[in-house]
Amino acid sequence: MKEILTRNLSLKILSIVIAFFVWLAVVNVSDPQITDRKEITLEVLNGEVMTNAGLSYEIEGKRTTVTVSYLVRTRDRMSVTGSDFRAYIDLADYYPATSTVPVYVEVLNNKDYYIESVAARPAVVRIKTEQIQEKDFDLQIHTQGQVADGYEVENIQLDQDMVTVKGPESVIGRISSVGIEIDLTEGMEGKAAPVFYDANGNDLSLDDRVTVNFPEISYLVKLMKVKQLRLEFEVGGRVAEGFRYVGMEASTDVVSVMGVDTVVSQIDTITIPAEALSLEGAREDRLIAINVEDYLPDKQNMSIPWNSQVTVTLKVRELSTRVMEVPTNRIIREGEESQNYYDYDQDSIQVTVQGLPEDLETLDMTDLILEMDVSGLEVGSYAGQLSFKGLSEELAVVSYSDFQIIISSKDAGPGASSGASSETEGGTEEDREEGEARAAMGSSAAASPFMGETGTGESYSESRSPEGVGPGHPSQPEGIGE
Repeated sequence: MKEILTRNLSLKILSIVIAFFVWLAVVNVSDPQITDRKEITLEVLNGEVMTNAGLSYEIEGKRTTVTVSYLVRTRDRMSVTGSDFRAYIDLADYYPATSTVPVYVEVLNNKDYYIESVAARPAVVRIKTEQIQEKDFDLQIHTQGQVADGYEVENIQLDQDMVTVKGPESVIGRISSVGIEIDLTEGMEGKAAPVFYDANGNDLSLDDRVTVNFPEISYLVKLMKVKQLRLEFEVGGRVAEGFRYVGMEASTDVVSVMGVDTVVSQIDTITIPAEALSLEGAREDRLIAINVEDYLPDKQNMSIPWNSQVTVTLKVRELSTRVMEVPTNRIIREGEESQNYYDYDQDSIQVTVQGLPEDLETLDMTDLILEMDVSGLEVGSYAGQLSFKGLSEELAVVSYSDFQIIISSKDAGPGASSGASSETEGGTEEDREEGEARAAMGSSAAASPFMGETGTGESYSESRSPEGVGPGHPSQPEGIGE
């Protein structure tokens, strides 16, 4: 088979070439007529006719071209181009009964080449019409990207807050919202085209039948400095008698503020004043809601765009008392005279200490220092006046039992009082020996007021603070409600 095809190959090729030229010569001599076609863009004229009637229109099938057929001689065929024709429809010829309009074809160039009139296929097109609707939409702002660290968007200003969208009812009905999209990484001002969204927030791609009165929206992004400020709380007022303020808790101790850079940069704290956190008369924990924005130092140039509510709990505890039996020989006398004896009418007194139960439980007698100022006191009997030291700030002495201090002169003999007779002053030898012994014991007691603690015993009881507790009780920390 291969040999048959390749045998006399050159003669075969030559015969084909000769046959082509023979055919070409015959065609040129006879010049036969042929029907040719061109695809031509379809123009629409007088569209305002529909618009003025309140209608939108669309060519059925969204046709944009028609096929133009024509009869031409073979030798002229190559000279015909699509630009030689114009195809169009005129909506002024719209026939509502059939919803059709004829297609017109116009020959623009090389008219001598055509033997017969040209024709368009299809000859008519169907037009779909729909009522036009106008609807106003508030512009929504959608941002993308992030601004520089330490800054937040305060607001975005638009030159238009609303746009009017116009188009076919079926299309306008699909639009749920209109907005603009701003990329914060590309600059703080510019222009953006409105974007249409459906009910699910998805972008809608609409045809040119839909128009908007503002095709571009100018925007300006305003930035503000953001900084975290520490909250300082001032607590005021005085709790009820027998109670103590023990501290506070806040839902947060810092807030983020936004404002003018030069203002915010110079502020580190926000103070919540004492009048906003009052303990006056409190007998239990007090819960207070604070709007921190009310206490900004410069409300005109700074704000709290996020949650500015802070909840503060002021904690209040009821106090207890503990009664301690304290020997009188623990009393330290200030200003005593060496020529006098100092005695007490009882061996011990009861001291009532007020505080929180856990602090009273750990209180030891050695923590309590009793002092009495006897300077300037003459021989005689006096009501004891004590001051107390050594207690922590959480504890306070609210009362102590009455007692008497008896002062006698060593020269007059032990136990002598200012009203003693001259006979007692003389005394016997036994009296003098007894006085010397008592003087020795008194000196020893004065020099070591803590002696005799062993065997004295301590008794105490815990009870709630009674009515009329003395002025020294620690109802609140120092400085609160002064």
